[in-house]
Amino acid sequence: MIQLFQTFKKIGWFIRTYRKQYIIALSVLLVSYVFALIPPWMIGNLTDQISSDRIELRGLLTQLGLLLATLVLSYIGNYIWSYYLFMGSDRIARNTRRRLMTKFLRQSPIFYENNTTGSLMGKSTNDVNAVSDFAGFGFMSLIDATMFPLVILLIMATTISLRMTLLAVIPMPLLIIFTKKFEDKITLYYRQSQEAFDSLNDKVLENVSGVRVVRAYGQENYEIAQFKALADNNYNKNILFQTIIAYFPVLSRLIPGVSFIIALLVGAHLISLGELSLGKFISFTIYLDMLVWPMFAFGEFITVSEQASTAMSRIQELFDYKEEIPIEDAAPEYPGRGDLSFRHFSFSYPNSTDPVLHDITFTLPHGKTLGIVGKIGSGKTSLVRQLMHLYPIDPGTLCLGDRPIEDYNVQSVRRNIGYVPQQHVLFSKSIDENIRLGSQEEVSHDRLLEVLKQADFIKDLVQLPHGLDTMTGEKGIALSGGQKQRISIARALLGEPEILILDDSLSAVDATTEANILASIQQYRQGKTNLITAHRLSAIAHADLILVLEDGRIIQQGTHNQLFNTPGWYRDQFLHQQLEGGQDHDEL
Repeated sequence: MIQLFQTFKKIGWFIRTYRKQYIIALSVLLVSYVFALIPPWMIGNLTDQISSDRIELRGLLTQLGLLLATLVLSYIGNYIWSYYLFMGSDRIARNTRRRLMTKFLRQSPIFYENNTTGSLMGKSTNDVNAVSDFAGFGFMSLIDATMFPLVILLIMATTISLRMTLLAVIPMPLLIIFTKKFEDKITLYYRQSQEAFDSLNDKVLENVSGVRVVRAYGQENYEIAQFKALADNNYNKNILFQTIIAYFPVLSRLIPGVSFIIALLVGAHLISLGELSLGKFISFTIYLDMLVWPMFAFGEFITVSEQASTAMSRIQELFDYKEEIPIEDAAPEYPGRGDLSFRHFSFSYPNSTDPVLHDITFTLPHGKTLGIVGKIGSGKTSLVRQLMHLYPIDPGTLCLGDRPIEDYNVQSVRRNIGYVPQQHVLFSKSIDENIRLGSQEEVSHDRLLEVLKQADFIKDLVQLPHGLDTMTGEKGIALSGGQKQRISIARALLGEPEILILDDSLSAVDATTEANILASIQQYRQGKTNLITAHRLSAIAHADLILVLEDGRIIQQGTHNQLFNTPGWYRDQFLHQQLEGGQDHDEL
């Protein structure tokens, strides 16, 4: 039960926010109780009057009319409190999901390394639904399982028979004893079932996103077997959970059944002694029947509350997660201008002890282009991603203008950066919608065509079935690798960022397309900073400064001509690529 109070505490912010709806719902619910308790008394009273011939037709019709009116008012009250109560529970689901999405979008890559996509989806769906059920159905069940039966028992004891009431309720504490015994197992089994569901989610996402690889290597049967094992585990965990909670409906009906038997025996005895009228006995049995739902509601409340407690704990783990790069709204805004400086910069990923960047030192004047080359795994991507401040770094080792990057509002820094990653990220939307994600403002159609021209994508539009309205499919599956790269480039160019990062973003295009894109960048981005990582040296030969990385260290730096005329990795690689591509040095 301690967990129950903790759950109420965790969602207290919501109940306080929407206290008006809850107050209305609770008030109308209590009034509905009054109307619901009147008919049994009226039926008993009417029975006694009929059995003793003390009622006329007019009086009978009047009482039946009042009985009908009471029932109608009770149903109207039920509709009103249900509307306000479940409106509140729906809002808690909506607001919790909004908070979760806000939390997800503020997190660094470390968060996603520690939380799988399947787990995040499970918490955003099943766990949120469990909390929502608690705020609606659970709240109703709590009132029905506590206040309603107490009022019924009070009426039974004071207006009918105290002795019969006490004897009839003897079996009812058994439900509380059973609940206390199994509540820990309910919590455990629910958590296990949700964790199994998370794993199942992960496997589905992996297979859907990697279906081409699975087919290419003929691993369909293996993946099906893996999925079956996870599905079976999910099934078994759910069966364990459902087996426990299945006891509650049975006991909720069995215990009142025992009470009915006691009431029949005692009631028959009291009637034979003349201590109880037939009408009151009928009223008593109706009231006793009305206790069936509170008993059932008690079991439902325990189940829902234990689910919600576990679910809220899982959700709260996300809310309590501390951002590695906090967003300080009071921090100064990055103006988007100024030199870019790395000062003896070293970096290790949080879950690794081996540095990926060692003593990086260079300055790139504002408005210039930086090219970064090196072997695979030399640290090119790790270097350019530091500008988005995704990971904690040593203070003062990376500066934008005259300030360390950590002094700026991190969102203002990212707003000034257009980033095209190695892995193309396209959403299951139209090409038009995917490109417009690159700007926070309304963009004209002409501006859209302009960036498509800069990304050398115009020629592809005529080949697409619906032009800009063509759907890209999940992760751009309907497009070629080169098309996805150019759409990503167009998206980055749309917002006219002060800093553009192309992280090996020309690898899937041919030499002519690459040359067209680079020419557009040089023409339209004069006075703005560009960072380009590449394996083809032709992509960075025009850069104002070129860095050659090896094992996270700068082993060469300079312009293309300086590096070409200096023996070393750059010259050797350039000559090798020149022989392969048949390109002359003077053409660059």
